[in-house]
Amino acid sequence: MRAVVLAVLLALAALGSARAEEPAGGPPPVAAPMSWDERQAAECNAAIAGAEAAYDIPHGLLHSIAMVESGRPISALGDVRPWPWTINADGDGYFLQSKAAALAWMKLAFARGVRFTDVGCMQVNLQYHPHAFALLDEAFDPVANADYGARFLRELHDQAGGNWNVAVGWYHSQTPDLAQDYREKVAAVGAGIVRGIGGPEPLYQRALRRGTLRLALAHGGSIVLRIRQPSRSGNHETACQVAVMIGPLLNSPLRVNPCVPRREG
Repeated sequence: MRAVVLAVLLALAALGSARAEEPAGGPPPVAAPMSWDERQAAECNAAIAGAEAAYDIPHGLLHSIAMVESGRPISALGDVRPWPWTINADGDGYFLQSKAAALAWMKLAFARGVRFTDVGCMQVNLQYHPHAFALLDEAFDPVANADYGARFLRELHDQAGGNWNVAVGWYHSQTPDLAQDYREKVAAVGAGIVRGIGGPEPLYQRALRRGTLRLALAHGGSIVLRIRQPSRSGNHETACQVAVMIGPLLNSPLRVNPCVPRREG
């Protein structure tokens, strides 16, 4: 009988010890499943982290470049992450919702005669890097896109005599002024400094102004701006309508009020 009582006491003691190890208030809450946008952005982040390690790039540097190149708000305007289905077509930024949508958009754009296109997490220019990818589908693959961006940055680093600062500027341009502006933008992102509209404008802010970004806010409502297609048909939001929708959400006002007619002469 004593043996049975002892066994019960030991079992109760073990149960109490296990409960004591649980955090106060019970077990930790189960993380909410990621949204579609969060899952898409995570593809860029994972690919970028792998490419940084593969090419021995300083931790966070390639990610900072990607934030400048393809970053867009995910759950809120301040939650900017690299986006894999990003297209810069002749200076206009487009953030599509899926790989299939990005491929379809690109085919229409080529048929329309778009000349210069940057694509994917690292915004690789297809005209300046014609041999980067075997197929357009590969160009939008986050792993292939990040790998080429990392390899290109490593090559620039070697050409610059081992200077990462120079390599970062060259990733954008070898024109001194443009390279310097780009280095400052990447440095600001890496330091966690949020630039307003007044600074060098990120692609996603330009897209917001022009109505080419679809943005859903997880906290405090949502904005849905229809992605423009490379076609002249159909109705699109005017610059004034876009400004009215997003103006109150920006940290700093737009430099130009598109609702005020410009004077001639």
